[in-house]
Amino acid sequence: MTVTSRWGMQYQALLDVGFLVDAFVLDSPTDGLLGTSVLDGSTSFVDITEYVQNINITRGRSTQLEVFNAGAMTLRANDSQANRSFDPLNESSPWYQGNLGIAPRRAIKIVAGTADIFSGFIYDLDIIYDEPNLSFAQISSVDALAQLSQTTLNAFTPPNEFASDRISTILDRPEVGFGTAVAPREINQSISSVGTVAYEAGVNTLQALQEVQIAENGRFFATRSGALRFDERVQASFATAIATLGGTAAGAIPITSLENVYGAETVVNRVSVQISGSSTASIVDGTASQTSYGIRSLALSNVPLENDAAGSALAQDLVTLYENPEVRFTGVTVNLNALSSAQQNFMAAIEIGDVITVSKEFAAGSPTTVNKTVVVEAVRHTISANQHNVNLSLAPAQILTQLILDDAEFGTLSTTNALAGNILADFFVDISEVDSGFTFT
Repeated sequence: MTVTSRWGMQYQALLDVGFLVDAFVLDSPTDGLLGTSVLDGSTSFVDITEYVQNINITRGRSTQLEVFNAGAMTLRANDSQANRSFDPLNESSPWYQGNLGIAPRRAIKIVAGTADIFSGFIYDLDIIYDEPNLSFAQISSVDALAQLSQTTLNAFTPPNEFASDRISTILDRPEVGFGTAVAPREINQSISSVGTVAYEAGVNTLQALQEVQIAENGRFFATRSGALRFDERVQASFATAIATLGGTAAGAIPITSLENVYGAETVVNRVSVQISGSSTASIVDGTASQTSYGIRSLALSNVPLENDAAGSALAQDLVTLYENPEVRFTGVTVNLNALSSAQQNFMAAIEIGDVITVSKEFAAGSPTTVNKTVVVEAVRHTISANQHNVNLSLAPAQILTQLILDDAEFGTLSTTNALAGNILADFFVDISEVDSGFTFT
C-alpha cells in the first residue's frame, strides 16, 4: 500500500515476485482460449512499501567526460514484520512457488509522489538474522545498463550511420535482447556520424554503446522510469532552466548545501583523438591555456567516428569547452521534508540532463548573489523514516540567448552577443577521476 511520510509525501515500493496477470491458462473458462488473456501474461507487482525502512538510489556520472555506468538502488525491509515473506528459506512465504519469486532480474520500482524515481532489476537478496526472531531483507538492484553489460555482440559490421542510429542498431541486435518491448527508448538525433566498425564476437554490449557515447560526447543512460536514453553532443543550446534551487527569489526551492570548485583540475588544453582503424591521432592544443596553466592532456582511443576529420572536430570541441578554468557549482543537496507538495514532486521527477539555475546568496563580499545555469549529471536519493534528501551532481551549462534589439544586455553585437545567440555560461568539468577509455598524461 502507499505509505505517507511524516513530511506528507507518498511512497511506493513495487516488486515483481513472479506473479502474472492475464496469463493464458489451458481449459480455463476465463483465462483460456475464449478469454482475454495473453500467452506470456503481464507482470503483477507486489506492494512492499509498508515493510521498507530505507532506500538509497544512485544514478548518473560525476563529470561530463565520463561514461554512465549502471544506476543502483538498495532497499532494506523488515522481514520479521512481513512474516519472513522475503526469506528464500521460508516455503510458507506467499511469494513461494517452488522457490521464492524474488529472483535476479525480477523488476523493481520506487515511486515518490507522482514520479518514478527508480526502475530496475533485482541483483541480490540478503537476509540478515538478528537473534532470536528478527530478520531484515537487503535488496540490491540495478538499472538496464547493468543488464546490457551482461550481454555480448556477435560479429557484425554496420555501415556508416549517425551515432544515434548506431545506438539503435546495437540495441536491436537479437543477441542483445533489448528490443523496445524490454525497455522503452528515448534516442535523440546525434550530431556526429560513426564509421564502419567491424565488431568482433564477444565485444561487451555496454562497452560498445559507451564508445558511441564518447564519439558523440553525449549521454547514454537509463532514465528513472527505465527507458534507455541517448542525448546528443554536450554543447551550447537554447535550453531554458526549469527551476531555481537556492536563493530567496519567489518560487526558488530551498537547498541545504552547495559545493563549488575552481582550479587547474577543471582544465583540459591538449586533446588527442584516435579513431577506430586509424594509425594516427588528431591532436588539438590550446596554446594560450597551456602557457597559463601548464599542459593538461586528455587522450581518447579507438573512437568509432567515421574519419580523422570528425576526430579532429571532437578534439577541437573539447579543447574549446575545457581549456580555461571557471568557478562552478558541482553539487547541491535538497531536503524534501520542508518543501511544498509541488516542490517535492519536482525534485522527485528531476532527471539527468535537466537544466536548472542554482543561486547562492552571501552575507559578505561582492557580489552578494551568484546565479549559475547548470545541467544535472547525477541524481542520488537517500530516504529514511525521518527524511528524504536529493543530491545532484552538476556541470555548468552553455546556454544561448538570441540577440534582442535595443536590449541593454543582449542587444549589442560582440564576441558574446551575436545573431546566432549569446553565450551566457561555459562547460568546464572536473576530470581528475575520469576513466573508462580516457587516459591522462
